[in-house]
Formats: sequence, structure tokens, C-alpha cells
Amino acid sequence: MRMKQFLNTKNIISTRNYSLKVLGIETSCDDTAVAIVSSDRKILAAERYTEREIQRKQGGINPSVCAQQHRQHLPRLIEKCLSDAGTSPKELDAVAVTVTPGLVIALKEGISAAIRFARAHNIPLIPAHHMRAHALSILLVDESIRFPFSTLLLSGGHALIAVAESEEIFKLYGESISGSPGECIDKVARHLGTLGSEFDGIHSGSAVEILASRSSESGHLRYPISLPHVEKANMNFDQIKGSYLNLLDRIRKNGEDVDVPDFCASLQNTVTRHIATKLHCFYDSLSAEDRLPGQLVIGGGVAANRYIFDAISKLSAAHSVSTIKTPLSLCTDNAEMVAYTGILMYQNRSKSILWTPEKIPDTIYADARTPIGLNASSEILDQPRRQLVNSTIHGNEAIRFRNFDNFRNK
Repeated sequence: MRMKQFLNTKNIISTRNYSLKVLGIETSCDDTAVAIVSSDRKILAAERYTEREIQRKQGGINPSVCAQQHRQHLPRLIEKCLSDAGTSPKELDAVAVTVTPGLVIALKEGISAAIRFARAHNIPLIPAHHMRAHALSILLVDESIRFPFSTLLLSGGHALIAVAESEEIFKLYGESISGSPGECIDKVARHLGTLGSEFDGIHSGSAVEILASRSSESGHLRYPISLPHVEKANMNFDQIKGSYLNLLDRIRKNGEDVDVPDFCASLQNTVTRHIATKLHCFYDSLSAEDRLPGQLVIGGGVAANRYIFDAISKLSAAHSVSTIKTPLSLCTDNAEMVAYTGILMYQNRSKSILWTPEKIPDTIYADARTPIGLNASSEILDQPRRQLVNSTIHGNEAIRFRNFDNFRNK
């Protein structure tokens, strides 16, 4: 068996003449996803299923419905991937499954399926961390990425700034203490009401970006709010959401019309400035100790917003950091990232891997919230040495800073 060869032969990874194949299972939320990926960065098969219509009827994600969906469709999707990849279970080197963070009732379905599969086919089981898998997914498609690299994950459920030092060692420098950028934009957009028939079937976040591009020249400044006061590199998107919902209600109560494109531009700009301010704080703090990685990988569904990505890229360039965007297909929840994370853990002989059937328990603990890594917020300066001039985030204007040290010396 190939697993035994790996265990009994020192440094076999460097001398093996075949590619690893790992089955990945992702069920952390509402997407039932399965994929088979090889160590030579080939996606051999990938399947995903989500019951969006039920979510629309129920007004959102129902954890028990998600669990039922996973339980019903995982066997079919696994068989489909094996067939599409032209691979039998005995040709797989391992099965990797998301165990945290996520909806516990949903995670348990994926974990149970992975345990049954690993035991039935006598292959190792690899527990994967959902957020680490998101950060590492760029390695599946871009060979230029090197450890350590910074990662900015922005989605409908998360917002964090971290450094990936290796496949399993991450340092967390900042995160949202309340809310996420995707959920913030989505809820405010829904509160705007009907945006027009042209946006039927289009995600509200995408609609906001399109409408913002149609705003007046200074539309991004027309509906300002105060940015949240959060320490160091942490963020608060619920405060932004609440401020804009209250602003909308006040405008309507006064009988005033809302300029929707300008309102969307203002919302988008505020979210972007908040992210940029915190990312600058992170950059400035690590630069002070000459520990800032030269690459930033940005992922998550919100990274698809061109305005946000361009602003982050411009800020990063001002700090001599190159920005790499994770492909959109890997930004949403997917099993490809889980399978490839499993490959990286396998190659590095992770202590988390359950190598043999007798080591695999009847169940694995599913945790709703597990940090991506060690909390390193103490390494962030209380105030950056240079203050970012927020207005320069917008458009083509060069990024500018105010240097506090210069002020003190005068």
C-alpha cells in the first residue's frame, strides 16, 4: 500500500515517481463540495451542489437543511468525482475533510462521510481547517507564492489579516470583531429595495459594484459615515452596516430621494477605506521590525470586487508588497482547496493526520469557531508610524501618508 511505503521510507516524498491523489470534502456551510486533486496541481474532478431556491424561500441559510443536503448528496458527488477522475478509491492516497470552522451540524456530515470512506478503503484521513484552506488555495494555481506570505480573506462570513508561515503555522494579526464585509454590503443593498430588473438573479454585492461604477464623480463622498473605532488591525463591519441602515431610514423619514448609484459608491468606498486602514496598520507594524512578507494573497468572495481589489493593490504597492488575487472559482467554498491542503499536510507528514483505520475515531470534533492561527495582535502598533490619507484610496491618485515622526520633530 502506498501509505505504508510513505511511512516506512525516509524522505520518500522527494523520490516518489507518482503524484499524490487526495479526495477533498467540504461541508462547512451550505455548499456540498467534493473534489479530487493531485500533487502536480491538477484538479482531476470537482463537484458542488447548493439548494439556493430553498434558501431564497426560507430567507437565508438553515443549518438543518444544509446538513440534510450534505447527507443526501455527498455519496452521489463522491461517486461522480471518482468516475470523472477515472480513479478508484484504492488509487487515492488520502481523504481530506473540513472540520472547522463552520456550522457544526453541517461539518458533522462531511466528517462522517470522510470517516466512512477512509475506513472502507484503508486510506489516511486528514482534518483540514477551512480558513487555512482558503489561504492555501492560491498554491494550487500559482507556483510563484512562497512562505511566508500575508493573506487577506474577505467574504460574507469572514474578514482577517494573517501571515502563512507554513502549511499549518499561521499568525493572526487582525480580524473582524463583528460582521463581515460581504454581509455588510449585502444587507445594506437589500435595504435599498428593488434595484431594477437588470439585477434580477445577480448577487446584491455585484449589483452594488455595478451601480457604484455609475455614480457621479464625487458620489463616493456623498453619503459619508464615521469609520469604526477598533483597536490595531481589527475590523467592525456590523458598525458600518448599522450606520448605513440608519442613514437610509433617516433619509426616507425626511422624505428625501436616495441617489442609489452614489449611495452604493459611498458604501463601497467606506468598506474599502476601513479594510485599507487596517491593512496599512498591519503593513506599518511589520515593516517597523523588517518582518513584512513581500506577497499579499487576497481571497474570499469580496475579493471579486474590482474597486476593493484595486485599492488594496495600490496600498500594497506603496508598501512594496505585490498583491495576488485568488481565482474566483477558489474564493467561494470549494473542495479543491480542502484536497490540496490535504496534499500539503500529507507531504509534510502533519501530526494531525490519522494514518491508519485503527487511528480513525468514530467521530471527529467539529468546531464552529477556531482561529486560523496564533493571535499575534500584540505585534501590531497601537498607532501606525504613518497615517494613511484615506482619500487617496479612491481612483488613480497616488497613496499618501502623514508621517507622525516628522510632526513631532518640528
